Amino acid sequence: MRTLLLLGMFLSPLAFADSFEPSHNCNQPDIPYEFADQYQRDQFNAEVEEYKSCITDFVEEQQDAIRKHKSAADNAIEEWNSFARST
Repeated sequence: MRTLLLLGMFLSPLAFADSFEPSHNCNQPDIPYEFADQYQRDQFNAEVEEYKSCITDFVEEQQDAIRKHKSAADNAIEEWNSFARST
């Protein structure tokens, strides 16, 4: 029985779904010591906005995942409580 349980864990992709902490792939812009001209300043500001947007999107995705996991946990608790009250 124990072997079947372990085998089931290895075969299920969900068993390892949250084993690794996700990380973003956003590129932090290099901060120049001094801006040579307005074009360079504008380019830097555009890169900063792109970086901020990337980080914001990543955080929102993670918070959405948190909400889904919390909802699943709450539903499981409610299912258990409903079962326990009926026995």
